[in-house]
Amino acid sequence: MKNLITKNRLVMSALLLFSLSTTLSACGGEAGSKNNSNGGVKNNGKDKVEIVWVMAADPDKKAWQDAMVSTFEESHPNVKVRLENIPYDQFDQKLTTLIASGNAPDVWNPNQADSGFATYMKMGALKDLTPYIEKGAPELDTMDPNLLDIYKINGKNYGVPLVSNATYLYYNKDLFDAAGLSYPTTDWDDKSWNFDAMLETAQKLSHDVGDARKQVFGFSSALSANAMTWLFGGDLFKPEAYTSGVMGEPDLMKPINVEALQFNVDLINKYKVAPDAETVAASAQLGDPFLTGKVGMYISGGWGLGSYKQADFKWGVAAVPYHEGRKVTLYVDPWSISATSKHPDEAWEFVRHLANPAEGGGAYRYMNEVGRTPADASLFKLWYDKMGAEIGMDPEAFKQVHEGSIKYGREAENHLIVKFNTVLETMNQSLYLVWGGKKSIADGLKVLNDNLLSLNLNQ
Repeated sequence: MKNLITKNRLVMSALLLFSLSTTLSACGGEAGSKNNSNGGVKNNGKDKVEIVWVMAADPDKKAWQDAMVSTFEESHPNVKVRLENIPYDQFDQKLTTLIASGNAPDVWNPNQADSGFATYMKMGALKDLTPYIEKGAPELDTMDPNLLDIYKINGKNYGVPLVSNATYLYYNKDLFDAAGLSYPTTDWDDKSWNFDAMLETAQKLSHDVGDARKQVFGFSSALSANAMTWLFGGDLFKPEAYTSGVMGEPDLMKPINVEALQFNVDLINKYKVAPDAETVAASAQLGDPFLTGKVGMYISGGWGLGSYKQADFKWGVAAVPYHEGRKVTLYVDPWSISATSKHPDEAWEFVRHLANPAEGGGAYRYMNEVGRTPADASLFKLWYDKMGAEIGMDPEAFKQVHEGSIKYGREAENHLIVKFNTVLETMNQSLYLVWGGKKSIADGLKVLNDNLLSLNLNQ
């Protein structure tokens, strides 16, 4: 989970300011229950197994989480599920502390914040689920094997996919209508919809920039600096970083990287169609920038399909502008079980419950109630129809947007590179003056290179 913001990265990668951050709320045991040192609780005189499920706090998911706990406990009366919600911006630190202290949760999604699967895999924190999967689980029969394989390391499975969020260009239909502009295309192979065309559209949408009450920005994004380079066919890291999990020697100075970052800097400072860091910080107090209704186009992950239901304006999704070599981020989030779980069999039963695509099952309800992209192939037809109806798009057009994102997608950086939360923080701090137009791209990348190497993550 959002996501993988989500699964929530911010405009111009200057700050991670729109991450969901809500108050820690942990559901305790049943009234009158007494915890045992072996992980069980006393209930009516009988031992009852307790498993801990950790999730990043997200109001969009609360009702679904509560339903998952209650329905599982009804069908598994010998198991109690203790749900703990951790604010997104504290998730990595809290979870790492729990693991290090020997108090890891039984079930969690390792991609719910910025550290990601690779970090927890390297820590040895994830249990091999292969024996359970090989015994057979009907809930996984319609799961795309390619998604299952994302979390297969050296022939062993360490995660069961929850969602397959993609990346889209969200657009505010009301702002487009007011400007008399046609909506962006849903065809990812339409080369006329390129970044120059996007800039031209953004200029027509932008107005009153500088007046905090009236300003409208034509464009914004939730992308990291690295993901920005992907859109142009670049990459700040070498291919082996994503397969080994080790960041290695950065590959920052390629011309295509400079071109991509310069384009995004110019959106802010030259063309003034995207908000600067100060504006981002101010609007962060109001929540997601797209939901303010003051952004015409916004590149972000598929979690917006659920989050933007509350918008008081009409919106749609379209293809990210074309560029040779373009890649966008995919956020395939898994459920994993702690390597040190005292009750792995019960935890596995709960994972099956969460992954169940049957009507009323965890995956089915997650798609319907939270609005996230399913990972199970049997749900896609329902999902296309559902989202088309909610957005006001033809289901086939919505399908085209989603399948195009998959076609041009690659798995999220933080899911594959160890300690990417530290890498991302370093990226943001090192390039802050670049986004403000106070340092050149070349100088900023030199600083970033030195700062990344100083992290000593190359082992």
